[in-house]
Amino acid sequence: MIIKTENLTRIYSSGVTAVRALKNVTLNVDRGEFVAIAGTSGSWKSTLLHLLGGLDLPTEGKVFIDGNDLYAMKPDPLTVFRRRFIGFVFQSYNLIPTLSVWENVVLPLGLDGIKADKSEIETLLSVLGIIDKRNSLPSQLSGGQQQRVAIARALATKPHIVLADEPTGNLDSKTGLEVMLTLGKLNEDYAQTIVMITHNEELAQLAGRRIRIEDGQIVDGSGGAQ
Repeated sequence: MIIKTENLTRIYSSGVTAVRALKNVTLNVDRGEFVAIAGTSGSWKSTLLHLLGGLDLPTEGKVFIDGNDLYAMKPDPLTVFRRRFIGFVFQSYNLIPTLSVWENVVLPLGLDGIKADKSEIETLLSVLGIIDKRNSLPSQLSGGQQQRVAIARALATKPHIVLADEPTGNLDSKTGLEVMLTLGKLNEDYAQTIVMITHNEELAQLAGRRIRIEDGQIVDGSGGAQ
């Protein structure tokens, strides 16, 4: 398995008030799986995804990525590990508006001092159907195209895992379905491990496995390899 959590708990405190967001979540994801974590607003699914990606600190419990104890790492090594092993796709795209499609996609490589392989990046953009937009700015793209750029950026470093945070949330239903099918194709053709959170139950059903989270607890589908 490539992702494993043990009794993952996150408590947010504000003064005398404590909110128990995640409650002893144990989860396994196999290498090459496409997993959708579905839940309504307020189910703390984004909190779970952020903990899987090292973007937040758990109050209790552990996260293992490819056998590495994520939160046993010091901050700087964790940042490097996250950049090299995990690709993120956000609902709001998070593209840099002054950079072209190409520049946005290769940016993570540059942060690691790696020269982009032009052929590989062109192939990736072709697979995602945006090769003809390589010189365009984000403002010149549709929402679906911007999300595909975000997916390309996440994949450019060849991460072990892609974590997608409501990647269809800002899209209309037709475009959202197209993005979902694109993720499915990447999972099928490249055996890319993908964990996606969504509030859309219909889209969640298109993933290889669906996990249901309610009130910070997994209520269905936490399995995977043991």
